[in-house]
Amino acid sequence: MDDSLLKCKTCQDRSFILISGKVTPCPVCVTGQRQAVDWFAGVQVPTQEYARAVQLAKDMAYNPSGWLVLQGGYGTGKTTLAKAIMSQWAGKEKTPITAAWLLESWRQQLSKSEEELLFAESQASVAVLDDQGAERPTEWAVERLTMYLDLRYGRRLPTVLTLNADENQLAAKVGGRIADRVFDQRSGLVRIVSLAVPSFRTGREW
Repeated sequence: MDDSLLKCKTCQDRSFILISGKVTPCPVCVTGQRQAVDWFAGVQVPTQEYARAVQLAKDMAYNPSGWLVLQGGYGTGKTTLAKAIMSQWAGKEKTPITAAWLLESWRQQLSKSEEELLFAESQASVAVLDDQGAERPTEWAVERLTMYLDLRYGRRLPTVLTLNADENQLAAKVGGRIADRVFDQRSGLVRIVSLAVPSFRTGREW
């Protein structure tokens, strides 16, 4: 590609660079200095465990690395934290995509090679997938999600997942391979934090 056509010459528009063989979000176009906005301002911190979740979210926002799994019931602020992370990366307010939306976008692009599309999606240096396991997907959907997460897992690409299921519940909905990746505690790649608090939606929308 002609370098003059590139938006970011640091990463060649791939959104990531390799440092000692490790995939790292581009320090210029992904995690470079953005607007002076505290995307975590206003997040309620009701417990010490929740404070840990907020700190891990900030760590992921400012220095993306590994996988962060935010696990909790409806209204516990999972999407709010994921949104703050994604907004920091983007430098503007962003709403995380859901697994259902991602799958639908793939369905609408079946004219492309599915393998090429999944590979292109998985190459994004950072990704947030909201409401993983919220629905029981079709066999087609499970296969595509498995491919997508396997690619990100294998490349150790920074990934944030939110879900309201435990490992067994997730396995029942989307299969054991995805659950094994999401709840992996062997490789050191995945950090899981439980948002075990009552719903914030009483009197306030998150």
